Amino acid sequence: MKIYELLDRDPRTGRLANSGQARILDIADSGARAELRAELESFVCDGQFGDALQRILDRFLANLGTPRQDSAWVSGFFGSGKSHLLKMLTHLWVNTTFEDGATARSLVRGGLPDEVDAQLRELDTHARRTGRPAVAAAGSMLGGIVDRVRETVLSVLLQATGWPSQYSQAMFCFWLRKSGHLGEVRRSVEAAGKDWFKELGDLHVSPVIARALIQVDPDFAVDEKAARQVLIRQFPQRNTDITTAEFVAAAKNALSPDATLPLTILVLDEVQQYINEDTDRAAAITELAEALQTQFDSRVMLVGAGQSALSAGTHSLMWLRDRFRIAVELTDADVEAVTRRVLLQKKPTARPDIEATFETHAGEIARHLQGTKMGSRSDDRKYRVDDYPLLPVRRRFWEACFQAADAPGTHSQLRSQLRILHDSLHAIANQELGAAIPASDLFDALAPSLVNSGVLLNEINTRIQKLDDGTESGRLRRDVCGIAFLVGKLPKQEGVDLGVRANANTIADLLVSDISKESGSFRKQVSDTLETLATEGVLMKVGEEFRLQTTEGAAWDLAFRERQQGVRGNEPEIGARRDQLFGKALQDILSTVKLIHGDARLRRTMVLHVANEAPQAGVDHISVWLRDGWACSQKDAERDARRLGQNDPTVHVFLPRRSDDRLRDRIIDVEAARQVLDHYGPQVPPEGKEAQASMESRLRNAEAARDEIVRDVLRAAVAFQGGGNELFGDDLTARINAGAQASLARLFPRFHEGDHKAWESALKRAQQGSDQPLKVVGWDGATEEHPVAREVLQRAASAVKGSELQRALKAAPCGWPQDAIDAALTALHRSGHLRATKNGQAVAPGSLDQTALKTAEFRAERIRIPAGDRIALRGLFSKVGISCKSNEEEQRAPQFLDALVNLAERTGGAPPLPAPADTRSVDDLKRLVGAEQLSAILASKAELEASIEAWSAISQRASARREEWDLAAALRQHAGSLPGCEEAARQLDAIAAQRSLLDETNHVSPLVSRLAAALRADLTRAHAALVAAIADAASALAADAGWAKLDQAAQAAVRREVGLDVPAPLEISTDAALQHALDERALASWGDQTDAVPQRLSRALSAAAAKSMPDEPHRVTTTVAIRRATLVDEAAVRMWIEEHERRLLGAAKSGPVIVS
Repeated sequence: MKIYELLDRDPRTGRLANSGQARILDIADSGARAELRAELESFVCDGQFGDALQRILDRFLANLGTPRQDSAWVSGFFGSGKSHLLKMLTHLWVNTTFEDGATARSLVRGGLPDEVDAQLRELDTHARRTGRPAVAAAGSMLGGIVDRVRETVLSVLLQATGWPSQYSQAMFCFWLRKSGHLGEVRRSVEAAGKDWFKELGDLHVSPVIARALIQVDPDFAVDEKAARQVLIRQFPQRNTDITTAEFVAAAKNALSPDATLPLTILVLDEVQQYINEDTDRAAAITELAEALQTQFDSRVMLVGAGQSALSAGTHSLMWLRDRFRIAVELTDADVEAVTRRVLLQKKPTARPDIEATFETHAGEIARHLQGTKMGSRSDDRKYRVDDYPLLPVRRRFWEACFQAADAPGTHSQLRSQLRILHDSLHAIANQELGAAIPASDLFDALAPSLVNSGVLLNEINTRIQKLDDGTESGRLRRDVCGIAFLVGKLPKQEGVDLGVRANANTIADLLVSDISKESGSFRKQVSDTLETLATEGVLMKVGEEFRLQTTEGAAWDLAFRERQQGVRGNEPEIGARRDQLFGKALQDILSTVKLIHGDARLRRTMVLHVANEAPQAGVDHISVWLRDGWACSQKDAERDARRLGQNDPTVHVFLPRRSDDRLRDRIIDVEAARQVLDHYGPQVPPEGKEAQASMESRLRNAEAARDEIVRDVLRAAVAFQGGGNELFGDDLTARINAGAQASLARLFPRFHEGDHKAWESALKRAQQGSDQPLKVVGWDGATEEHPVAREVLQRAASAVKGSELQRALKAAPCGWPQDAIDAALTALHRSGHLRATKNGQAVAPGSLDQTALKTAEFRAERIRIPAGDRIALRGLFSKVGISCKSNEEEQRAPQFLDALVNLAERTGGAPPLPAPADTRSVDDLKRLVGAEQLSAILASKAELEASIEAWSAISQRASARREEWDLAAALRQHAGSLPGCEEAARQLDAIAAQRSLLDETNHVSPLVSRLAAALRADLTRAHAALVAAIADAASALAADAGWAKLDQAAQAAVRREVGLDVPAPLEISTDAALQHALDERALASWGDQTDAVPQRLSRALSAAAAKSMPDEPHRVTTTVAIRRATLVDEAAVRMWIEEHERRLLGAAKSGPVIVS
């Protein structure tokens, strides 16, 4: 039975529909309709495709009749079947009918899924209710104008509904339909032998259309030229994109002549490529989607497509997320199912024969790639008949090669796999049952594109293709090289290594072309061919593997071998590399060991030590001492472990000397390959890149082999505890972990004293002021008796910083948790057992958080103040105005003592005050600190209280007496030599000399009274004299003729100007008022004021005369002073009178005379 006779589709005559590449285009011509029919017949409406159709139809139907319709976004890489799916969706939507009566839905082989079929029938029902047939419009955005998004989308809809795709032409047709002339004009144009749509393309210059318009409507224009001008004005050619509102109006006109819209699906392919990175286009698409969803009565669904899912986060797609809510993402998950249904489906009669062939030749099939991750599997039986003539092992090989050699995924998608498999089936269609598709077909199909992408060097491809000289031997030479290339691209790294190597067996397994024939001779032929190609330099043999060789690669290989020899002779370098490998491998193991200590679950560390000398004892880590058989013997390692003793925490690891030569060779290979790569550096030419990749592959393989040997050595490692006891466990990790756990007790012998899981809670309780903060860690005794607290107090006997305490107690031999140390510090500080200072200042208990604990300085208190005494201290402090909260006594004590000194200073001063109170006892208290200071204050409490009371009384007396003394001194100053005041002055001097101001008897008060009485009497007399003098002056003014001429305001102004206003009454009712009056005007100045009244009277008269005199410039007022003299007889009197008469008469000639 031939291969083509097994298949439901004959590969000899069957053509792969659209060559595996769907195109959304018009199906008016027979070729396009035939292609569509073939696509429908091969459409696999299962898996992702079926699910996509179901989701799109379900959401459309569910949203009918609602205010909003959803939009869908179909994404997937090139070749994933996007365009194929969208094309099938549009034709299934309208159920396209073919010439023979077949419909799109009936042509799907195997029928549509029940859910999809029911949804499509429901769609038909809704369409009938609208009275309009369903509409499907589809097109690629790449065919439109880049900057006219709305016009591009509209053209897709216009073309699908039978209208011209240009906006202006379509609007012209809509106008004709509205006016009722569309049919007549079109028939007239076609009657003239013209194509209607071609003529619409020349709308503005077409004489045929202009003539037809005038025929149906003579009023349209007077002639054809005028008609064309009207068309240009009415339906101009747009140079910019239409608006969204224009799009909506035009789309509704295209879909229906009235308000009833058909059920429409609008499919836009390649939307993402059209948008590219242009945010303006993305925004326009978003706006269009919104309009289609909300302004078309939920009867239009928009479906867009692109390579990326909207959730991919590309900047241009972010605009579309909220509009396209139905997300359909296509992958290559259904490739196998599609190829089985489209190309590999078997005739029912052929399946038993194929199954029998597999059973008969199961041995040949089972040996293919045996021992690799691609070898035969038990579940291959499920699909082996469906996949035949592609064997399951080779399908897996193809998939791995697609991922490794075809990184962009351009051939791993559905489209390319259909084409490759179709070509392979066509090649073996006439062979008998038992023939199998060789794996080399994949290389033949991929080679051209791999050369273009740079994965396959053109030099290598040319050499491979030239091997095929048309003979059977030539084809085999080409195929083995192709397989060697593909296998070389498979990953070899640990974790992803498939175990496939390009050796003779592997290549033969992949090239066996008939499983029903004995393959021994063919396998030998493959082996001989490989050896020949290696001899010719086409291939390079590395161990049992064969690799493709280039001229550049040969140079790199020679450099590698030269460096191998150089490294081989450098034993110190090899030894250093070996030590580094063992050290890194063991360090990797140590990093996986989670060393958790005690109930406190402290994370402990291990430090690797690789020197020949024993490690220094650690204070916070466990040393792991690595020795190996290349440097010492196992007995030496055991002897050193015993010498360090049973209490030593060091864990000893000894690596036996094994696989020495193999390890040495792999180290040499790694170093040689690395040196070659460093020498040549990064390569740019393709040949250099290939040589570099080959050397990198050799480096990776050598590293993998070297690392496996190292792991094997570590698996044989022996571990010892200090003292020589061997450690046991399932592997080295378990042995080291067991030893480390035991070493913890040796390194931290006192850890158990502070081990508890609740130290964090204890710390919080201590910070909150709990009386028993350590109760949560199981301690019911006094806080200071806990082992951690005792150790803290012992180390704080002399001042020590918190950080130093923490560091010391976290290290060996204690190793306590930091929370335990901080809880003890906080609790002891609160209870008064520790005194804390910061920058020399005492810190109040409870004010230190964990950060402040590090910088504070602690000292153990020798004296502890009970709670009752602290209450007494707070009461004492309050007597001098010092407010003190609980546990602030130490902080407030210096303030209290300063307040005492200040109070004492106020009990005396400079004379007449006595000397201040003696504060030497207070100074002694100030020299103490902390609890000692508080204790001393308590001891002197009675004395201090008495002092406070006495000093407070004296201070108050001093304040009052000082005021009285200041008043007495001021009055004495004003009294001067006033009669009766000399005695008072002598008494004040005596008080100052004797500093007796604060005596119980007030000596100052009588003296103040005596001075005040004398001053008050004298001041009263002086005031009365001034008042009388001013009264006499007022009388003199009143008698003056010039004064009488002035009005009252002018008179008041003159009196104020010359100082003849009557003085205000005296306010000297109190001694303080008396002092104030004297301070303002001394007693002596009152007499001066009285003596000045006559002169002021004279000035007043002059001013009055000046103001009352007529405005005569030559007349002036003259003042004549009376000469004072003693007249002894009548003659002297007459002479004096004559003298003054002459002076007065002379002055009167010039004007008024004022006698003074």
